[in-house]
Amino acid sequence: MAVAKAEKTTATSTDTLNDAPSITTEDLEAQLSQLRSDISSLADLVATFGAERAESYRRKATEFAGDAKEAAKTQISEMEEDLSNRIRRNPLQSVAIAAGVGFVAALLSRR
Repeated sequence: MAVAKAEKTTATSTDTLNDAPSITTEDLEAQLSQLRSDISSLADLVATFGAERAESYRRKATEFAGDAKEAAKTQISEMEEDLSNRIRRNPLQSVAIAAGVGFVAALLSRR
């Protein structure tokens, strides 16, 4: 009984294959050509997307660098002004500190 059922299933599968539309070499070539075209289009799309993202990141990095540069300039100017004010308020102390730093630098450079 099981053998008859298996033969019937095999016969049905064979009939289904025989009923399938026949695919010609030209059909396969046309499908391959279409597939190549689709892959080429997809590659172009990915390249364009990548270039746009790279440009976006470049712009953001340039903007960030410009902002950081301006912030650094501002901070250095403020520190310079603060130092100038401290020197004007305490000139003797400033000269003593400068002399001490010079002395230590001279000792370190001898070694």
